[in-house]
Amino acid sequence: MTKAVVLFSGGLDSLLTVRILQAQGIEVIGLHLATPFQDPSPEAAQWAGKFGIEIVTRRFGREYLDMIANPRYGYGKALNPCIDCRIMMLRAAAELMSERGADFVATGEVAGQRPNSQKLHQLNLITRMSGLGGKLLRPLTAKTLPPTEMENSGLVDREKLFSYTGRSRTKLIRRAKADFGIHPIPQPSTGCLLAEKSFAPRLRDLLKRNPHPTLWDAEALRFGRHLWFDSRLKAVVSRREADGKQIVSHFHRSDRSPSILLTPENFMGPTVLLIASPDTEPFTDEDVALAGALLLRFSNPAKIARIGGPAEANLFRAPDAREVIQISPSGEAGRFRLIEEAACHCEPDGGAAETDSPEE
Repeated sequence: MTKAVVLFSGGLDSLLTVRILQAQGIEVIGLHLATPFQDPSPEAAQWAGKFGIEIVTRRFGREYLDMIANPRYGYGKALNPCIDCRIMMLRAAAELMSERGADFVATGEVAGQRPNSQKLHQLNLITRMSGLGGKLLRPLTAKTLPPTEMENSGLVDREKLFSYTGRSRTKLIRRAKADFGIHPIPQPSTGCLLAEKSFAPRLRDLLKRNPHPTLWDAEALRFGRHLWFDSRLKAVVSRREADGKQIVSHFHRSDRSPSILLTPENFMGPTVLLIASPDTEPFTDEDVALAGALLLRFSNPAKIARIGGPAEANLFRAPDAREVIQISPSGEAGRFRLIEEAACHCEPDGGAAETDSPEE
């Protein structure tokens, strides 16, 4: 039986790709890729089960951060190295193809859909640099491209492939419902974090200070506000309850950078993670006081006033080392720089202006 590896995100395009190949009797293995900025999707696993395909999940790590720091083909509007990223994904798919004895790799790319990686000349470049050559099939847009080896040899029937182009999802949705039983239709992705103008400054700042950050440092960028006290100390402050849980979980990792954690003890407020550069001396009392002042800075003053005594916080110098300390709004809490895009309009109460969903 003909076998294919499909880059499988669980989005509409990859679901259609799977169904198009299955309609030709081709066995499909879904390759689901995670990065330091994107966790595996539970929805992808659910769709794989529904379609009866094996899903293989692999996570990019150090090599992905190195690629982002120095992309051969540059960035999009933010810090999104779309062409380099796509090439890396397809090389991973080529490895899986070799491991499993598959015949080719397929993707849900559509010519003209993504402005930074799916113009015709970009698709040709990605094909060439991935090393797949004629073993890369794009079923949704195949008839706008030269025939592949699989089509020429008869492994894949070109007449049963498609010629979609452009950014509209209307025809794809209609095809998914009418011909392939895809229901419900997956909602469009909110986009890659690297393409978000509110996220890119965080990563750019981290790479400027440390061209080779650890995975722990990079993954910490995904949640909370990020504020610098000075060149050696940064704080991550939760915006909402989910942020706080992620920060606590991040602090408990064994590969963490030098850091301490503060959580409110006798009032409602955010979680604060204070991160130091690797060459920093042990955290001083002043550092702890600054973190405590920052915790109060982003707490509701009315709730602080109800305490009727000193504000207290839980201080963790290690996950299993808790102490309760008094904190004060004094201590130069204003001596920090907010690493956010100006348009974010972040306020102490955690509000932020809404922005449009980012494009690639």
